[in-house]
Amino acid sequence: MRRLRWILLVLVLLVVGGVVAAALLVRPDLVDTRDQVDATWAPLRAPLATRYEALGDVATGLTAAGAGDRAATVDLIAELERWRAFALRGPKHTDPGAEAATADDLEALARRARANVGASARLTADPAIAAAFAAFDQAVVAPATVKAYNRAVRAYEHAREGTIKALVARALGYDARPVLVLGT
Repeated sequence: MRRLRWILLVLVLLVVGGVVAAALLVRPDLVDTRDQVDATWAPLRAPLATRYEALGDVATGLTAAGAGDRAATVDLIAELERWRAFALRGPKHTDPGAEAATADDLEALARRARANVGASARLTADPAIAAAFAAFDQAVVAPATVKAYNRAVRAYEHAREGTIKALVARALGYDARPVLVLGT
């Protein structure tokens, strides 16, 4: 019985030591790569804000044209509000992971709204909607900036890959970051 307690104690100490060692070895790479993702996200904020301001005009145009009750418009308005809530926090109080996810959602909703407009002769003929989409399309984010961000995300996700790394990342709160997919 005494021998069993010693064996259990040694096993527990080995497991705890292994967890601590894994955290100490994996954490620095996670910190560095996540900081790089955050640093490459910062220059995207202003051009994306301009882009989504124009997308807000699309939502306003859709609502004014009588398409405000369509799911695509309702979802677009809700996601734009979420983006604006992030913008109101200012650059010092940001959550780049949530902002990137919201940006991806907005891009998908813009494609849905465009498909809805294209399927409706009435909406296609509306000059306010056409002008709003034109402004949205002209609010281009520099492709090099997007590529730099996406490269940093891939490096961060690589740092999170593997069983032990994934466990450490999850335990320490290093959540996944989405790549940014912009479309026109």
